[in-house]
Amino acid sequence: MPKPAHKSGERGPYAGGVARREAILDATVDMIAEVGYHGLSMRDVARRVGISHPGVIYHFPSKEALLMAVIERYEDRSNFDVQAMRHMQPFEVFNAFTELSTELSSNPTIVEMECMLSVEASNEVHPAHDHFAARFEGLHSVLTSAFSQLQADDLINKDADPKTLAHSLLAEWYGLHIQWLYNRDGVDVVGSLTNLIINQVDLSNPKALRAIMSSGFASPSAMAAIEQVAGFTLEDLLEKGYISLSSQEMEKYGLSDVPEDILDKIVRSGILTASDLEYAQENQALSIDLLGRLVINGVLETEEYNTLADVGVVPREAVAALTAVMAARPF
Repeated sequence: MPKPAHKSGERGPYAGGVARREAILDATVDMIAEVGYHGLSMRDVARRVGISHPGVIYHFPSKEALLMAVIERYEDRSNFDVQAMRHMQPFEVFNAFTELSTELSSNPTIVEMECMLSVEASNEVHPAHDHFAARFEGLHSVLTSAFSQLQADDLINKDADPKTLAHSLLAEWYGLHIQWLYNRDGVDVVGSLTNLIINQVDLSNPKALRAIMSSGFASPSAMAAIEQVAGFTLEDLLEKGYISLSSQEMEKYGLSDVPEDILDKIVRSGILTASDLEYAQENQALSIDLLGRLVINGVLETEEYNTLADVGVVPREAVAALTAVMAARPF
């Protein structure tokens, strides 16, 4: 039976208890990331939160209960639901992995905790051993099924072993996150995972491209990987009908308000790259760098640049400055 919802801002013992419980879990995440489960002490957690040792025990009667509560909260918040993934199409499964990596990139402490526990829990006496073993087995099963389905549909090499591909993707996922902790600016987890997956796909099969581009996996990273592996540019994908310039399609890049005729000019200019789309997706705007390239190459008319400013995807001052500079140049 679900618990009754509590209104935002509610005061009283319940609200205070929830806040304290969350503070205990937050402190535990930090400490596991620092010293692991075996170095964790409930008294140290209490000191970090600023409450008594019995105050921690009131919410979590044992260290093991505290650990499992931390894991459960992390998996709930990140939608880490293996059972739900069993009902997804293959490229939606892959998208779930890359989306989780994107989310984790904003919370390195969670990545540190996950990496620490993944190694610690390999010991059979660890309290989270069974949980992690079941998770690994479940994820491997889901990925094996995804690759098997792609193979049955002639979208990957017939000689490939789906089980081996699943092991490779899992190993890559965990290994890349460990490397990312050492070099957060230099390791592109999502890009590397996407490249690994795209490299398994038979991109000479139009059905494969259609399956990718109609799924949530159709990210700028996927488009960059497709161009790298098969040589298909964004213009090629548009020409062949794998992507469209509809408002619905462009909404995920924050460009749904840009008139389709202007988008068409930008894409067909050959100037727009997957990196430009990635910037647009993250910032809901076009980069100044792209704007400069468009102006230098005379892709749009002045009124069209003003339209981009009107819909808020480029700064009006930048449009004015760049067009003024270009107007003053001798040709």
